[in-house]
Parts: sequence; C-alpha cells; structure tokens
Amino acid sequence: MHDYDYIYRSFVKGDVTPFYEDLYPGLLVYASRQLGPDLSYLAEDCVQDAVMSSYTERKRLRTSMAWYAYILKCIYHSAIGLVRKHNSRNNYLESHENEHVTPGLEVAMLEQETLDRLHAAIESLPVKYRTLLRMSYQEGLKNAEIARRLGVAEITVKKQKAQMLMMLRDGMGDVPPYVIILVLSGCAELSA
Repeated sequence: MHDYDYIYRSFVKGDVTPFYEDLYPGLLVYASRQLGPDLSYLAEDCVQDAVMSSYTERKRLRTSMAWYAYILKCIYHSAIGLVRKHNSRNNYLESHENEHVTPGLEVAMLEQETLDRLHAAIESLPVKYRTLLRMSYQEGLKNAEIARRLGVAEITVKKQKAQMLMMLRDGMGDVPPYVIILVLSGCAELSA
C-alpha cells in the first residue's frame, strides 16, 4: 500500500522521486486501460500532462486524496479526448475513402500551386523586370507614369513588359498567359 500523504507532501515540496517510484507505474497502466490498445502508446503523455497540471495546482489541492483524484481525473479526461479524436479521425477517413479532394479544395490547391509557381518565376526575373512588375501591378501605374519614373520612353516600357511576361510564362511552364495576368492583377504583394 502506498503512503499517499508522504508522496503528496514530497511532491508539494518539489521532490517528485517518491511519486515516480511508487505511483507513476500504476498511473501508466491506468492511462493505458483508458486509451485502449490502439492508443496505449500515448499513456505516458497523458500521465505527464496530468503530473504537470497537478504540480501547477499543488497549492490548491490541500489533501493527498484530492491531489491523487485530480491526477486520475486529468488522465481520464486526456485519454477520453484522445480516444474521441482518434475515433473521429477514423470515422472521417472511413466515410471519405472513395472520395478524393473536395472540389473547393481542388480549386484552392490549383490556385496555390499557380501562386507558388508565379512567385518562383518572379524571383527569377532580373531586378529591372521585378521593378517594372511592382510598378505596373502592385502600384497600378500606367505605362506613361512608369516611363516617366524610370526616365525611359513609353515604348521601352511596353517592350519590357512584353519581355517580362514572356519570361514569366517560360518560368511557369504550361500556365496560359491570361492566367498569369489575372493572377498578377489579383496579387497584393509581389516581390520587388
């Protein structure tokens, strides 16, 4: 039989050795039973969380039995939460075995892939083209304003934009040019 009062007093003083020598193994068994065979590998995590919680609450738990009951309750609730999460995950996976990604998620994945490819292509542009891109699509400047700022002819800006779009298209592979322009127009933050 364990001397709960002695273990509790030691625990409150910060000496956890009696706790780990006497109570810890039994708490692991308790947690394993609560978790079941599929999740018993998480028993130590449940017990450690309960120990930490009881240690922070040790001043409020005035008796050894209140302290021990608190630890058992923490383990129980932690185990129940893990079992519910595990069952929920399994139910979801089983109910969606024949389904692939939902249509909304497919669109989001394609959009993200396009954005990732676009940002990589932008990063590979020379600095003058990234500056042109920022001025044109992020700042929304017209060709004449860009030409004035850069001190070049408007036709030069048009030619450089065409070259920039070609470079982006080459960098993005099979993405149609109109998609690149649509994505650029919707980008709030472009690399400078």
